[in-house]
Amino acid sequence: MKNLFDLRGERILITGAGGAIGGATARVCAALGAELFLADLKAPTELADELKARAAALDNTKRDDVNALLQDIGEIDALIDTSGYYVKGDWLDGGDEWEQLFERTMAVNVKGPVNLLRAALPAMMKRGSGRIVLTSSMAARNAGSTLAVEPAYAASKGGLSALVRYFARQAAASGVVVNGVAPGPIFTPLLVSANQPFTVDQYPMKRLGQPEEIGWPAAFLASRGASFTTGAVLDVNGGMCFS
Repeated sequence: MKNLFDLRGERILITGAGGAIGGATARVCAALGAELFLADLKAPTELADELKARAAALDNTKRDDVNALLQDIGEIDALIDTSGYYVKGDWLDGGDEWEQLFERTMAVNVKGPVNLLRAALPAMMKRGSGRIVLTSSMAARNAGSTLAVEPAYAASKGGLSALVRYFARQAAASGVVVNGVAPGPIFTPLLVSANQPFTVDQYPMKRLGQPEEIGWPAAFLASRGASFTTGAVLDVNGGMCFS
């Protein structure tokens, strides 16, 4: 029986690769043999050199830039988008600052993935194969009931989870699958930047997750082993869904 989790010969684009989860996902996919293309606002050249991959700078909110990158790369078997934006603000503030924060959060966390989908999905559907993995958040489900999060972030990730299901339905008949992962509390700079008091005792597994613990599920969803899985947003939160 063929090992469908083997990524040798698979061409995979990972966006947000400069972040903790994106970098860990890239290392997992490289370990499984994938040919990688890595992108972030600042080209992740050091990681690309380490993994013998190609690196590119990309602002996912700019559709022309996204289209140009996909055209330059050529055919890909899978897209894993791990990009995300989180900045804490005061939504009760009557000034423009929070409104700007909200718009930027929606641009990166919702418009950006849509730009990527619009660039990558048509070619996959025409070919009759492909896998797309988006990164949502536990905040999409519980709006930060355990660890307080910025409302713009929760709303953006809720929208992203809805987009997973929408595009999965649109692409299903063509043989392309679209799924998501929804991380819980993962030890990343993003979590640290939230600057929220918390203790791991409030989590069922009594610890934070590690970035590679998101990378492995993402790699599965980007593999041919996930060929009959679509429209799923996989909870990877150490049991937080029970809280």
